[in-house]
Amino acid sequence: MQQQLNILSIERLLEGVEGLGIAVAPPGKLTVMLGEVVRVLLQVEYRGPALTGEIHVSYGRQNLWFNEDGNKQADIVAEFPQSFDWMLVGFTCDIPIGGDFGTGYDLYAKIEGVPGPDIFTPNYLNVLDVLGAAEFRNFGITSYDKL
Repeated sequence: MQQQLNILSIERLLEGVEGLGIAVAPPGKLTVMLGEVVRVLLQVEYRGPALTGEIHVSYGRQNLWFNEDGNKQADIVAEFPQSFDWMLVGFTCDIPIGGDFGTGYDLYAKIEGVPGPDIFTPNYLNVLDVLGAAEFRNFGITSYDKL
Protein backbone atom coordinates (compact mmCIF):
# COMPACT_ATOMS: atom_id res chain seq x y z
CA MET A 1 0.00 0.00 0.00
CA GLN A 2 1.38 3.43 -1.00
CA GLN A 3 1.56 5.74 2.00
CA GLN A 4 0.87 9.43 1.55
CA LEU A 5 1.27 12.56 3.64
CA ASN A 6 -1.55 15.10 3.22
CA ILE A 7 -1.37 18.90 3.35
CA LEU A 8 -4.55 20.09 5.08
CA SER A 9 -4.14 23.85 5.08
CA ILE A 10 -1.77 26.62 4.10
CA GLU A 11 -1.98 29.78 6.19
CA ARG A 12 -0.36 33.22 6.08
CA LEU A 13 0.35 34.29 9.65
CA LEU A 14 -0.41 37.94 10.31
CA GLU A 15 2.45 39.65 12.12
CA GLY A 16 1.90 40.32 15.82
CA VAL A 17 -1.49 38.61 16.08
CA GLU A 18 -1.12 35.03 17.34
CA GLY A 19 -3.57 32.58 15.82
CA LEU A 20 -4.91 35.05 13.27
CA GLY A 21 -4.15 34.36 9.66
CA ILE A 22 -5.53 33.87 6.20
CA ALA A 23 -5.87 30.18 5.34
CA VAL A 24 -6.59 28.24 2.17
CA ALA A 25 -7.07 24.53 1.61
CA PRO A 26 -4.98 22.91 -1.13
CA PRO A 27 -4.96 23.48 -4.03
CA GLY A 28 -6.02 27.07 -3.24
CA LYS A 29 -3.62 29.97 -3.81
CA LEU A 30 -2.11 32.11 -1.05
CA THR A 31 -0.50 35.53 -1.59
CA VAL A 32 2.18 36.67 0.87
CA MET A 33 4.87 39.34 1.20
CA LEU A 34 8.56 38.59 1.46
CA GLY A 35 9.41 38.20 5.15
CA GLU A 36 6.03 36.75 6.15
CA VAL A 37 5.58 33.25 7.56
CA VAL A 38 3.44 30.57 5.95
CA ARG A 39 2.07 27.81 8.20
CA VAL A 40 1.46 24.46 6.53
CA LEU A 41 -0.73 21.90 8.35
CA LEU A 42 -0.11 18.25 7.49
CA GLN A 43 -1.45 14.86 8.51
CA VAL A 44 -0.75 11.21 7.85
CA GLU A 45 -2.30 7.93 8.95
CA TYR A 46 0.15 5.85 11.00
CA ARG A 47 0.37 2.59 12.92
CA GLY A 48 3.45 0.86 14.26
CA PRO A 49 6.15 1.34 16.88
CA ALA A 50 7.01 4.76 18.30
CA LEU A 51 9.57 6.44 16.07
CA THR A 52 11.02 9.79 15.12
CA GLY A 53 11.56 11.11 11.62
CA GLU A 54 11.64 14.46 9.88
CA ILE A 55 9.20 16.35 7.67
CA HIS A 56 10.58 18.56 4.90
CA VAL A 57 8.23 21.17 3.39
CA SER A 58 9.31 23.24 0.40
CA TYR A 59 8.10 25.79 -2.12
CA GLY A 60 9.72 25.85 -5.55
CA ARG A 61 8.96 25.18 -9.19
CA GLN A 62 7.87 21.86 -10.71
CA ASN A 63 9.57 21.20 -14.04
CA LEU A 64 11.00 17.78 -14.94
CA TRP A 65 11.71 17.56 -11.19
CA PHE A 66 10.87 19.77 -8.21
CA ASN A 67 13.28 22.73 -8.07
CA GLU A 68 13.26 23.79 -4.42
CA ASP A 69 13.78 27.38 -3.36
CA GLY A 70 16.15 27.16 -0.38
CA ASN A 71 14.71 30.42 1.00
CA LYS A 72 11.18 29.02 1.18
CA GLN A 73 11.47 25.69 3.02
CA ALA A 74 11.59 24.24 6.53
CA ASP A 75 12.23 20.95 8.31
CA ILE A 76 10.54 19.78 11.52
CA VAL A 77 10.91 16.77 13.79
CA ALA A 78 8.09 14.25 13.32
CA GLU A 79 7.20 12.10 16.34
CA PHE A 80 4.99 9.06 15.71
CA PRO A 81 3.50 7.40 18.83
CA GLN A 82 3.18 3.63 19.11
CA SER A 83 -0.19 2.47 17.84
CA PHE A 84 -1.67 -0.91 16.92
CA ASP A 85 -4.54 0.78 15.06
CA TRP A 86 -4.42 3.34 12.26
CA MET A 87 -4.42 6.86 13.71
CA LEU A 88 -4.17 10.35 12.25
CA VAL A 89 -1.00 12.18 13.25
CA GLY A 90 -0.89 15.92 12.55
CA PHE A 91 1.99 18.35 12.17
CA THR A 92 2.48 22.10 11.82
CA CYS A 93 5.37 23.55 9.83
CA ASP A 94 6.10 27.30 9.73
CA ILE A 95 8.03 28.48 6.68
CA PRO A 96 9.66 31.94 6.64
CA ILE A 97 9.33 33.32 3.11
CA GLY A 98 12.63 34.77 1.89
CA GLY A 99 14.63 34.95 -1.31
CA ASP A 100 13.04 36.09 -4.55
CA PHE A 101 9.50 37.28 -5.08
CA GLY A 102 7.37 35.93 -7.91
CA THR A 103 4.18 34.13 -8.79
CA GLY A 104 3.19 30.53 -9.27
CA TYR A 105 5.30 28.78 -6.64
CA ASP A 106 4.55 25.07 -6.15
CA LEU A 107 4.49 23.14 -2.83
CA TYR A 108 5.25 19.65 -1.61
CA ALA A 109 6.22 17.90 1.64
CA LYS A 110 7.80 14.58 2.56
CA ILE A 111 8.50 12.44 5.60
CA GLU A 112 12.09 11.22 5.70
CA GLY A 113 14.29 9.34 8.14
CA VAL A 114 11.72 6.61 8.80
CA PRO A 115 11.90 2.94 7.75
CA GLY A 116 11.19 2.43 4.05
CA PRO A 117 11.10 5.03 1.29
CA ASP A 118 10.26 8.69 1.91
CA ILE A 119 6.52 9.43 2.06
CA PHE A 120 5.45 12.31 -0.21
CA THR A 121 2.43 14.55 -0.53
CA PRO A 122 1.16 15.26 -4.01
CA ASN A 123 2.82 18.31 -5.58
CA TYR A 124 0.47 21.26 -5.37
CA LEU A 125 1.03 23.50 -8.40
CA ASN A 126 0.69 27.29 -8.54
CA VAL A 127 -0.35 27.72 -4.88
CA LEU A 128 1.83 30.66 -3.71
CA ASP A 129 2.45 34.17 -5.00
CA VAL A 130 5.16 36.17 -3.22
CA LEU A 131 4.99 39.96 -3.47
CA GLY A 132 8.25 41.80 -2.89
CA ALA A 133 8.01 45.05 -4.82
CA ALA A 134 5.49 47.86 -4.80
CA GLU A 135 2.77 47.39 -7.40
CA PHE A 136 0.24 49.92 -8.68
CA ARG A 137 -2.71 49.71 -11.03
CA ASN A 138 -5.74 51.69 -12.18
CA PHE A 139 -4.20 55.12 -11.57
CA GLY A 140 -6.30 57.89 -13.00
CA ILE A 141 -7.97 61.24 -12.46
CA THR A 142 -11.31 60.68 -10.78
CA SER A 143 -12.65 64.26 -11.10
CA TYR A 144 -11.72 67.91 -11.51
CA ASP A 145 -13.57 70.96 -10.29
CA LYS A 146 -13.46 74.76 -10.55
CA LEU A 147 -12.54 76.32 -7.19
